Amino acid sequence: MGLFDFFKKKSNEEWFEIYSPLNGKVIDLSEVPDDAFSQKMVGDGCAIDPAEGAICAPVSGDIGIFETNHAVTFETENGLELIVHFGVDTVELKGEGFKKLTDADSAKVGDKLVEYDLAFLKEKAPSVKTPVIIASMDAVEKIDVVAKGKDVKVGDLIMKVLLKK
Repeated sequence: MGLFDFFKKKSNEEWFEIYSPLNGKVIDLSEVPDDAFSQKMVGDGCAIDPAEGAICAPVSGDIGIFETNHAVTFETENGLELIVHFGVDTVELKGEGFKKLTDADSAKVGDKLVEYDLAFLKEKAPSVKTPVIIASMDAVEKIDVVAKGKDVKVGDLIMKVLLKK
């Protein structure tokens, strides 16, 4: 393999970008007080300690909004599957504190999907820390959480994912 082949191979790496679905501060998954998320049983990624706003699409692709509006799933063209799960045990609120904004089955990065009432949810849920999880980890070589510890707005780059070839 010549020197130029090495550079060609390097630039072939396909990093996929994931953008913030919420306004807030990017934190480590270990800070989410729920074992399923903090111990990465559902998948890997990061979490966001949210500010007021809405859950927006972190990627473009097909979407599924849970009946209780507390979580949204995403599937991208390259097969990556993500879930944005607002807070901990928020399913128990049966939709209270959330308002679905679309009936579409696909979205583009930044599209508003679900509004949330942060004050209400802080009072009623054990935590509002929101995991942004890659559920299809079998397709992932590596994750780089580029915004850990930073305050972000919807649409800011938070993670890059290297997909397996």
